Amino acid sequence: MNAITSFIKRRPQVTFWSIAITTFFVSAFLSDVGLWGLLIYGTALAGALVTGVVDGRSGLKTYFSRIVRWRVGLIWYAVALLLPLVLNLLAFGLNIASGAALPTNLQWPAWTTILAAFFWPGLLAIALAEEPGFTGFALPRFLVGRTALAAALIVGLLRTLWHLPFFIGMLSEGYFIGMLNLALIVMSGSVFFTWLFNKTNGSVLIAMLLHASIDVISGDGRPLTLGPLFSGFSEADLVRQDIIQGLVFVAAGVLIIVLTRFALGRKPETTMTMTANQPTAAD
Repeated sequence: MNAITSFIKRRPQVTFWSIAITTFFVSAFLSDVGLWGLLIYGTALAGALVTGVVDGRSGLKTYFSRIVRWRVGLIWYAVALLLPLVLNLLAFGLNIASGAALPTNLQWPAWTTILAAFFWPGLLAIALAEEPGFTGFALPRFLVGRTALAAALIVGLLRTLWHLPFFIGMLSEGYFIGMLNLALIVMSGSVFFTWLFNKTNGSVLIAMLLHASIDVISGDGRPLTLGPLFSGFSEADLVRQDIIQGLVFVAAGVLIIVLTRFALGRKPETTMTMTANQPTAAD
């Protein structure tokens, strides 16, 4: 066993997050270069690489099977696809109630445009690039020896760090509310992903659908599907929309935590299937 393999086996999480963050940072600064198309998948590939080294073929089988684990019950498909829509409509309603002007001319994008954006880049680029690594690799390992809430918050903090290039971009534009909004959605989203992961027997597919739905409906303050609703908003109304949106996502996360009694769908007797020598805390 060489030194690199030995290190990966002893520190799988450190290795995974180092590769995931580095490849995304590089891709963020190569957005106009062809390499970007490959580097955005660095997180998913890092999960596969580390899994292969640490857990071998059986681990890789589990890793990839989670991506296509679709027999989870229709209710979880509905939650994954509709939760972002409900939360954003609630935020929009609260903004209107706070004094934002109602739009006058609504021109909705064609359903084919929405569907196309959902699949690309939503599902097959962004979600597929991130969730196999974040939800399929990192989360199960953090669940070992920890509560589900602790695991969700740790992954949420690391996912926030992973998004640092976005924060740098918003900081350069002076849009501090956008930074706060993104941080709140990422942290709340980690609670959503953990809850769905536990309730669907570890389905990464459901996490990917939720991620794609969030991006298409909630992205950049001017979402594709709800964009016409914001067409009459002033700059102040849009800023308030971002603030309310972030708070609504946090409130939904807290509600899930409370309703699940902090278990986030995890049964008390449940233990994730890991290798016998898998590190727990010091990884």
